[in-house]
Amino acid sequence: MFDSAPSPPPDPLVNAQLEQAVLGALLVKPGLIEHLNGFSPDAYAIDGHADIHRALADNPAGGAIAVMKMIALGNDDLRAYIAGLAGTAGTAGTVVSMRPEDVAGYAAHVMDLHRRRKLVQLAEQLKTDALTPDAEMPTGKAVMRALDGLDSVSAGTTTAKRSISLDDAMDTALQAAEDAMRRQGPAGLSTGFPSIDAAIGGLEDGTLTVLAGRPGMGKSAFGWQIALWVAQSGVGVLAVSLEMSAKELGRRALCAATGIPISRVKSGRLSTDEASRLVEARRRLTGLPLTIEDGGGLTAAAISMKARSAHRRHGLGLVMIDHLHIVAAAEGDARHGPTHAVGTVSTASKRLAKEFNVPVLLLAQLNRGVEGREDKRPTLADLRQSGNIEQDADAVGFLFREEYYLARAEPERLPGENDHKFHERLDRYCNAKQRLAGKAEFILAKLRDGAPCTINLAFDGPTTSFMELPDATD
Repeated sequence: MFDSAPSPPPDPLVNAQLEQAVLGALLVKPGLIEHLNGFSPDAYAIDGHADIHRALADNPAGGAIAVMKMIALGNDDLRAYIAGLAGTAGTAGTVVSMRPEDVAGYAAHVMDLHRRRKLVQLAEQLKTDALTPDAEMPTGKAVMRALDGLDSVSAGTTTAKRSISLDDAMDTALQAAEDAMRRQGPAGLSTGFPSIDAAIGGLEDGTLTVLAGRPGMGKSAFGWQIALWVAQSGVGVLAVSLEMSAKELGRRALCAATGIPISRVKSGRLSTDEASRLVEARRRLTGLPLTIEDGGGLTAAAISMKARSAHRRHGLGLVMIDHLHIVAAAEGDARHGPTHAVGTVSTASKRLAKEFNVPVLLLAQLNRGVEGREDKRPTLADLRQSGNIEQDADAVGFLFREEYYLARAEPERLPGENDHKFHERLDRYCNAKQRLAGKAEFILAKLRDGAPCTINLAFDGPTTSFMELPDATD
């Protein structure tokens, strides 16, 4: 199996000399292995190379000793092969003086060839699936399987982060504080709501923020408003809308920018002036670095692929997912029930934030428990099929509009109730309805490094837009 000078296999995706160069460098200078961030021994194509690499990785400081043990335990071919690698590296003189970044570059090339071989295998599997009768392999299942496979291949294309010292971590935190002081703004991305930014510090890189609410509270509109605000600041955004179409989102963007009610735009009952304002708003919003994905049935793996595509297209600074409970479960997760599936998607969203080092804004549905309570303000316990949501999230906020419930609870005369009592109740109802008209609450129920609070906002129903209120924080 081990020849002193093996002939390269007739495979364009296998480079024996490149693999030998990496191993030769590690044999002569074992400490170089610390610079191969994200490299996996499984990337080697030549039999035995992975074993040699693992022997070195198990004891980087004593790599030579590890290899000597392999020689002592191996056969004559193995001894000759390893000696040839080290001998070539030492006598050539190039590896001894090679810089860490050179070795890392060779290892990255080996990894790239490994991923390309996996792509070929995936293509062959996809062809097999496509030719399998639909009863055994439905088209949807074949597509999801292909997407999961592509995500597995592409997961290794991002640069792995190196371990950092506490000193570096503190310096990074100080730099972020200095930057925030200089620009008089939050450490993370601004949400467009100064009161919320002040409470959470903005949407920080690598964090998962969950925004939840019952239907009708406006969570989709709120999440979309934040995504649009971030894009208008020049930061790349991926908006994954599994509930609303791209057309609906575009209409909301134009209505929020112009103040024209959505109902008028949908019905076409527009004045000449209103039509001109819509066209002008379209011009102002041209070219924003915002990608909308409104296809149904996306799994967490597919969303990860969409994020990579958006990153290549215009950079990526924020991912907004609407919403958690309609992200399609992977085949294996669905078998374990909805709570497990939701928890898996939540964890995948957190992993996405870490992988791309961007904030992820994840919208979520609340269970029906709030509907049966007199005080319908949500709590963490109301997160539907909570799974890992509360654990994974760095921040959890709820949207609540009491006005929504009041509009559906106009008092009716009770049996035997006299006019005076009924009109007293009706007056209280009308006063409350007037007081709460256009009001919303952002309830910050969890903040990993801060205190919960409630922030009052204004809500404009005709354009489904939220706005700041004076003295917003309770």
